[in-house]
Amino acid sequence: MKQDILAPDFLKKYETKQQEEIVSVPTGLPTLNRICRDDGGGGGFAQGWFITMAGNPGFGKSALALNMASAALNHGTSVGYISLEMSAQQLATRLYALHTNSKISKLERGSFSELVWTDAKRAIEGSPPLWVPEKLLSTWQSVVDYCKSCYDDGCRYFILDYLQLVNTGDEDAIYRATQRIVTELRAWGVDNQCTIVCLSQFNRTTSGNYDSTPRSQGLFGGMILEASSDLCLLLDHSRYERDMNTARTFLVTAKNRHGPTVEIPIEWDYRTLSVREADPDEENLWPK
Repeated sequence: MKQDILAPDFLKKYETKQQEEIVSVPTGLPTLNRICRDDGGGGGFAQGWFITMAGNPGFGKSALALNMASAALNHGTSVGYISLEMSAQQLATRLYALHTNSKISKLERGSFSELVWTDAKRAIEGSPPLWVPEKLLSTWQSVVDYCKSCYDDGCRYFILDYLQLVNTGDEDAIYRATQRIVTELRAWGVDNQCTIVCLSQFNRTTSGNYDSTPRSQGLFGGMILEASSDLCLLLDHSRYERDMNTARTFLVTAKNRHGPTVEIPIEWDYRTLSVREADPDEENLWPK
């Protein structure tokens, strides 16, 4: 199939499309929302975008992704969350902790009060769906089928956690499998105007380098992952600091096809798994 982009019928459709309001979904991080447009007026991730978010294991990328899902739900946007590591029960526990600002340890042990449980139910009342698989997915085909099922139910926002755990059946090379998944997933997202946030690891060289800020060239999947992304968001493990309850680092926008690149200081509260952007007045607290 082909089309002539200079033909009158295409130009008419193009003009109509350009006049439509851009549909954006907030990320939960004000600076990240703002830089999603060149003019600084972005409202978050737009439909049709492919976003890569990378970080070392145990450095908070899943917690940040769940906070992004929570921000989307609060905006009235349903989310298809594909975790290849956590069950539906585990994801629910983390989301309830976020929405009620409760300690996740209490929810995991079931030692929360009736008041907390009432707050949890009140917090999610009227929320759009957060779709998760009934069972852990492992193959690429099962991920595709799941996305299509959510799409049929009106979902246009997907989070994949994380890319390298998907099995394509290509035993020869996980690297080549990663490239295939990225290419096909981005094409599907663009064709169906879906926002896709894809979590990823770094390659071995970048993952083991704690002396410098990671770059998008260090993504596991190489140039195809960087080239396919509208945004590349990297959690900087070289400036990561953690104490008993909190952790701090910078979220580096290594690539932004639609606006400027910045470094955003962020903080996790590991008691509730909440993530927030730093207050400018607290800059002295942040790792340099």
